[in-house]
Amino acid sequence: MLFFLSENDMRDKNDKKSFRILVVDDDRDILELLEYNLEKEGFHVKGIDESQDAVKTALAFSPDLIILDIMMPHPNGIEICRELRSIKRFEDIYIFFLSAKSEHYYHEAALDTGGDDYIEKVIGLRALTYKVATVLKRNFVIRKSISELKIGNLKIHRKSTSVMIDDDEITLSRPEFELLFFFAQNPRKVISQENLLQNIWGSEIYLFDTSIDVYIQSLRKKLGLDIIHRMGDNRYRLHIR
Repeated sequence: MLFFLSENDMRDKNDKKSFRILVVDDDRDILELLEYNLEKEGFHVKGIDESQDAVKTALAFSPDLIILDIMMPHPNGIEICRELRSIKRFEDIYIFFLSAKSEHYYHEAALDTGGDDYIEKVIGLRALTYKVATVLKRNFVIRKSISELKIGNLKIHRKSTSVMIDDDEITLSRPEFELLFFFAQNPRKVISQENLLQNIWGSEIYLFDTSIDVYIQSLRKKLGLDIIHRMGDNRYRLHIR
């Protein structure tokens, strides 16, 4: 699927709106912790621990974003996501997966089914809360279900973590790719260092302040482009002519 960013992806939302979030997880402790943290951020949250009620609840609750665990009794999170994506009103809604599974297979299956992001529980629930606020309150885009993204003369391929510049293919490391992909989905945004750390690496991963600059320098070298500019005060912006 080839994706072009449109103005609709950057549309302004009303900050005063109480966004509605549906959380589906059969672990009652995780469910209650998520409900507490998201409600503290001002979201209207509905949590359910019976996966068979997920689609019915989504239809009645009309959430702005859905968080799914993967490893639940039938239907599991992948099956729920597939059914939700087959319903027109949920075609474009944000769906985030939260799972204890770290194997690459689960990441791929979640994104191939239509999930927009996959957060490992080991990374921390704080990172998930930050990501939710990023897309709903701050109007950023996080859609890792997109397999190919085009911006300028770059074609960014998610599965191969590579970039095509004209006919040249350049393979990136996973952190380099995620950094470029996040910027490419938010080309008009000035992005803070905190935003990058939380949305790409998560709250439980410690990086030095200079780590992002090191990855950006590596991207410039590999792509032969001065692609991301530091704006001062630990803020960055994509630079594509």
